[in-house]
Amino acid sequence: MQDLLLGFYILFFATGFMGWAAMFVLSLRVRSAVLKPLLWFQSIYMLGMGLVVIYLYLQSRPEGLAPAAALGIGLVSAAVNAAVYVCAYVILGRLAGAEPKRGRPRATIRIGQALALAVVAKSVLNMALAAAAAAGSAWALASRGGAWSLAGYVVSGLAIAAFGVAARGPAPEGEPPIMRSLLEAYGLCALGFAPLAIVEYLVESSGLTWLPGLSTDHLFFLAWNLVSMGAAVRLFKPDDAGIPALDVVPAERVTALGLSARETEMAVLIARGLANKEIAAELGISPATVRTHIYNLYQKAGARSRVELINKLRS
Repeated sequence: MQDLLLGFYILFFATGFMGWAAMFVLSLRVRSAVLKPLLWFQSIYMLGMGLVVIYLYLQSRPEGLAPAAALGIGLVSAAVNAAVYVCAYVILGRLAGAEPKRGRPRATIRIGQALALAVVAKSVLNMALAAAAAAGSAWALASRGGAWSLAGYVVSGLAIAAFGVAARGPAPEGEPPIMRSLLEAYGLCALGFAPLAIVEYLVESSGLTWLPGLSTDHLFFLAWNLVSMGAAVRLFKPDDAGIPALDVVPAERVTALGLSARETEMAVLIARGLANKEIAAELGISPATVRTHIYNLYQKAGARSRVELINKLRS
């Protein structure tokens, strides 16, 4: 069992570091309002995983875990959990600039922020209860279980679900295409794991066997890391037509070639591998207008193909 748990944690940390590196590379390559808080989210989540490993190591020693050490780790873990949801609050705030689309009300973001703050408040109260229980308060010790514990799982699950719905909504204006698809994938990941918080509570409260030291949070973190790594792969991998990735035209190339805002947007859509009709549908213009913009792009860049065009815009 210990070997299995060790294997899980090796996987968590391996994907965690690669996921963090992927987000860092994205932050260097694309301009995005949500990337920085996402990078902080990734970093803080990794810290939380590290605390779990420290706790399990200290607990497995022959002398066990000293009460003072258990209290310290518990307080820091609660603070880390609060910081994770503060990041979620900030990310949702960055998404609030998007216009409502497909019937998704902007109120979803506000609800998600309110739920995130509720989790932060509960984490702070958990810290206070843990300190009071360590000081000998029987009331504080009794209050940390039962309905209080269930409330934590419910609020956390709802906050994750609200984040998922908001992330899969319209992205803010100016976000590069790769960030839009990344947010949608994060949202799907959150929606998939939101109900598992209640499942975990039911398993724990029923006394069923659960792998010690492993929770649904770890599986969520693993899925999140895989999404981050996938975004980095897309950033560097050419599409099926051999067109290199391009999420934003460098400002110096825009100035040097005299590109208009529409032509710059068109170049990014071309790099995504979209056909003329797909670009027209994406921008709400006619295919004839798309052909005109592409012709102008070719003339300004001195390119004869889409691949050559994107390569010239990148250099």
